[in-house]
Amino acid sequence: MRYGELRVWTEDWDGVPVVAAEGEVDLGTVDTLRSAASEVVRRKPETIVFDLRKVAYMDSSGLGILVATRKQLGNSPSAVVVVTNQPAVLQSLHITGLDRVLRVLQEPCALQGPVAT
Repeated sequence: MRYGELRVWTEDWDGVPVVAAEGEVDLGTVDTLRSAASEVVRRKPETIVFDLRKVAYMDSSGLGILVATRKQLGNSPSAVVVVTNQPAVLQSLHITGLDRVLRVLQEPCALQGPVAT
């Protein structure tokens, strides 16, 4: 993956929709993430997982997608789950306080059992 690029795809983890990404999420690439998230939101799932383990960088535009997705799903604490072990993404979530609002996991295996914990 080249600097400044983003690849986004959707998956299904045991019936839970997942928006996965690889690369960097910034103002120049965020529309790709927004588009995928919007498509999944249209299906009105209870929870969406964002698999950001391959995202090296995320600026405020990407964080905004996470917040907007939660609002679109009814603002439930379990509506958005972020899976990442990337230091830069974890730092962005921590600095903004989103790690206290969204469920943030470092590994997907922590999703076992009910997602809404």
